[in-house]
Amino acid sequence: MQLKDLAYYVALTEQKNFSLVATQFHVSQPTISAAIRRLETELQTQLLIRDNPHQPLVLTTTGQQVRDHAKLILHQANLMHLEVQHSEQQRLVIGMPPIIEITYLPRVARQLPPKIFKQLAPISQGSLAALKSLKSGQFDVAFLGYLDALAEPALTIERFDRQPFSIIVARDHPLASQPEIAFQTLRQTPFIALKHNFVHRQAFQQLARQNHIQPPILFESNEIQGVLNMVANQVGIALLSNAVPIDKTALVRIPLSDTPAPMFNVGLAYRQDTTFSPVQQQLLTQIRTAFGLQN
Repeated sequence: MQLKDLAYYVALTEQKNFSLVATQFHVSQPTISAAIRRLETELQTQLLIRDNPHQPLVLTTTGQQVRDHAKLILHQANLMHLEVQHSEQQRLVIGMPPIIEITYLPRVARQLPPKIFKQLAPISQGSLAALKSLKSGQFDVAFLGYLDALAEPALTIERFDRQPFSIIVARDHPLASQPEIAFQTLRQTPFIALKHNFVHRQAFQQLARQNHIQPPILFESNEIQGVLNMVANQVGIALLSNAVPIDKTALVRIPLSDTPAPMFNVGLAYRQDTTFSPVQQQLLTQIRTAFGLQN
């Protein structure tokens, strides 16, 4: 059984069209047909029903089973290639959301051996994108922000901080003197928000649903500092975790009075089935120690 045949088959189950799959892989249509025949011969079953060329392909029961197993096989094969590649390069590819770079990493950087920074390959992504990259094997480990306990049984996630969310306003904003604020009172107040690949946006949406409102979002950014700069210039207000440092001479943090209110959790995550090389394991141990995660 060839991995390429499985890749053709999975693509065919998704696109239901031999010509489109052939175009996707830059091969001829007979190549795709031959791959399907090889699988059917080896497995001694019919995978597809192709009675009418003008109708979409239909998967048989065994065809559905093979599709599901093929996806897992291809996923594991991809993980194998990436893990071996990273191991051979003697480096640890790590997902690093911006809030980790600007808030948490500077606090522990002096506890890490200087040479570790030459062996780490940090890639900046929002937590939701980093989670996806970790599961696909692009990252060996990742720092993640999340609201609730993540239902990811294939991952080990070690939390090292938990912070509430607050409303950030300019110091001369009319709301700046409020000791606390209810999210519902902000139904018509324009927000400056982080984009959808950030957990902060999930918190915003959770509060909006909880209060049955949808405050206007005036501007979206991938940069936390960009959000803070816009708020400082009174373009709008922001919902940010207390983990985000602010310039207290220009900005004010107002606690939310909502109950329940989302909490921002931060943790270090890695796949449970990863076999780290000795160098990678040493790097991971040093990182876990610096963040207070060692048992």
